[in-house]
Amino acid sequence: MKYRAVLVFPLLVALAACGQSRQQPVAQQAKTVTIAISSDEGTLTPFTNESGYPGDNLVKLIFDTLLVQKGDGVAPSLATAIETTDNKVFTLPLRAGVTWQDGKPFTAADVVFSVEFYRKNLSGDSAIDVRPIEKVSAEGGTVTMTLKSPDPEFPLRILADMAMLPKHLWESVTKVNEAGTDKAIGTGPFKLAAYDKERGYTLTANPGYFGGKPKVDTVKVSVIPQETTQFAALRTGEVSMSVRNVPPQQRAALQNQPGIGIAEGTEFASTLLQFNTTRPPFDRAEVRRALAMAIDVQDLVKTALLGQGSPGSPGFVHPESPVKGTPMPPLFDAAGAARQLDALGAKAGPDGVRVLDGKPMSYELLVQSTSTDRLRSAELIRDMLKKAGVEIKVTALDPDSLDTKVWPDYDVKKGRNYDLTMWGWSAPIMQTSSQIVSLFDGDPEDGTLNIGGFKNAGVDQTIDELRATTTPEARTAAAAKLQQQVAEQLPFLTLYYRGGAYAYRKDAYSGWTWQNGLGILHSGSFVG
Repeated sequence: MKYRAVLVFPLLVALAACGQSRQQPVAQQAKTVTIAISSDEGTLTPFTNESGYPGDNLVKLIFDTLLVQKGDGVAPSLATAIETTDNKVFTLPLRAGVTWQDGKPFTAADVVFSVEFYRKNLSGDSAIDVRPIEKVSAEGGTVTMTLKSPDPEFPLRILADMAMLPKHLWESVTKVNEAGTDKAIGTGPFKLAAYDKERGYTLTANPGYFGGKPKVDTVKVSVIPQETTQFAALRTGEVSMSVRNVPPQQRAALQNQPGIGIAEGTEFASTLLQFNTTRPPFDRAEVRRALAMAIDVQDLVKTALLGQGSPGSPGFVHPESPVKGTPMPPLFDAAGAARQLDALGAKAGPDGVRVLDGKPMSYELLVQSTSTDRLRSAELIRDMLKKAGVEIKVTALDPDSLDTKVWPDYDVKKGRNYDLTMWGWSAPIMQTSSQIVSLFDGDPEDGTLNIGGFKNAGVDQTIDELRATTTPEARTAAAAKLQQQVAEQLPFLTLYYRGGAYAYRKDAYSGWTWQNGLGILHSGSFVG
């Protein structure tokens, strides 16, 4: 497969056409845009942001990647093209004349350094697993990357996601999680001008940006934890855009308010009921299936999302994902769930709660306190499972406390401390099979997103087969097989995919463009 033919477009064209865009009116210039986020995102380096969305999106306004996502594929950025004939050796000529935001030149040596730095530092939400790269070398202004084995998804999965690091600043960094704002120097369209942990960030336009001066002079990022407060600030014009998906309950009112627009598109984000499969009885697939059958995901979409989303697939993957498999109907079957629990020997106790293996089927469900739709979904799931004789106690936690129990220090090797949790993954997880497998691989070195501790020999074998594929067609087939196994094993139940909807002030800035998987918070909304 050769990529050069589709990747030689000029950068400005590529960014202007970014994604399956649902563009708003022609972009206006703006002095200041204020974006509301829910919590601090650290010093905005690739190793210190706290979340994939919006943290990584903000990081990528400062740090560029070699390629950028365009639709389901990629387009040039710091690399002007990419060539490969075997999906194993990739050649990338670099853009000339690019400088870091401190004025130092960007060179091929920075690319080589970045790859090796990520190899040594795999921690952090935005850190990139570059272990598939066996060798990286530079000759003049061209970089060559040789993989350990062919990977047709490599350009999208790694090259369009790996932020480049300035060697002259990062070669002295030994503790990446403590990297300060002095290391937040990229080649991107915006510079980090100020940071306050409690209040947020100020980003200023990079006048020397190779893609052209941004249309916005200043981006202020305000930390506003509460959902209702964010949207109240949007209504009054205190903020120009909220990174929160518009709550279904507020959508009609926002749409009817003068000056407010809503950008819509496919988001690929998922909402899950995650089982801790290392803790009985969730270590048994038949128990997980029985609980899943008692949950009506279509009703969750109707009631919690007011219809503004779609039911989750038992195989996890979004029906519009590039790696989607055969469509699968929801598992809901209340009578079947009861029969399954009966067959497991789970008999009702005196209080109506079933008893399995001598223990009441009473469990705690952790949920993020700042998410309206997840809180409502958790309550609905509690009521659905009660009808099946299973008691659920919903516990709302702030995001940091929830992460500590579910995914401490973003390291699955550090274990987990929960029964069930409402969880979700941002869009990039859904767009390549190579990312998806990290949710299910039983080896914690490779299953870096396997927060439930799931292990299954058959699934691991399919993952090995998938990683050994050399063509897009073979990888798609292996991914479809994996999705069937996930639907059988159910390490988690995919509840729904929210419809992507983000509100902004049209009278402040109307240049937002939609990119499937990224929403509207990306460099293409400000450049081009």
